[in-house]
Formats: sequence, structure tokens, C-alpha cells
Amino acid sequence: PTAYSFTDASVVVGRQYSYRLRSTDRTGATQAYPASVSVEVTGAPVVAAVPTEFRLLSAAPNPFNPTTTIRFDLPETAVVSADVYDALGRIVRTLVSGETYAAGAGHALTLDADGLASGTYVVRVRAVLASGRTVAQAQRVLLAR
Repeated sequence: PTAYSFTDASVVVGRQYSYRLRSTDRTGATQAYPASVSVEVTGAPVVAAVPTEFRLLSAAPNPFNPTTTIRFDLPETAVVSADVYDALGRIVRTLVSGETYAAGAGHALTLDADGLASGTYVVRVRAVLASGRTVAQAQRVLLAR
């Protein structure tokens, strides 16, 4: 037998989640397994170590349609803004504007591309840290309709 493991860092205590295994071979062919596993999260969540630096993680999925998740880590409490730019540098979506986030890993924003054309976009996340330092990172995402 083969053993698989998966850690979902975004679970909420008291909610139920279902997971299903899907395999992808080297040719890109996928196979979804019909059985799913349901789990209920109970007890206190595990507290992860606070990151030492601001980091924008890879959007997933990317390419995407119609939504993708943008995750980022904060070394300290920060006021966060995140915008989506088209190929001409125009802001086409604001994901968050001036909201305060606590220090920690795995903060998540959802980009819903409803109304956007297929193409490449740039997501820029900017954080003003409690220490007064401003940090920002950007990444490209591909909307494939």
C-alpha cells in the first residue's frame, strides 16, 4: 500500500472538510478516486511559528479559471493592500485595501476573475509593517478561460 499525507493549514475548528485523492501522471493525464475522506476539526488549532520575513507565495492554482488563491506571510502585524493589474498596468481588481492582518503564515486572498478576459495579470501585495517598514512583492497569474 502507498501512504499519502496532506496538511491543510487553513482549517477552522468546528468545521467539516472533505478531501479526495487525484493523481496526475507524467503525461498530464489525471485520475480522480471516487472515495473521499471527511474529517471534522476539533480542539485548539496548532499555532505555527511567526515567519521572519514578508513573503508572497505562489498563487494556486495558476493558470486558473475562475478563481485562484493568493497566500502571503507576515513577520509582524501589518496593514495590507493587494491589487491586480492588467498588461497595460491598470488596476482591474482590488483584493484588499488597508486591512490589518496579524503576524503569521498563510494569509489568503481570493482572486475571482469574473468579468476579466483571458490573459496574464500581475498581483501586487503591499504591507506596511508595524515597525513602519513597507514591503511589497508581485507575481504573474494566468487566467485561462
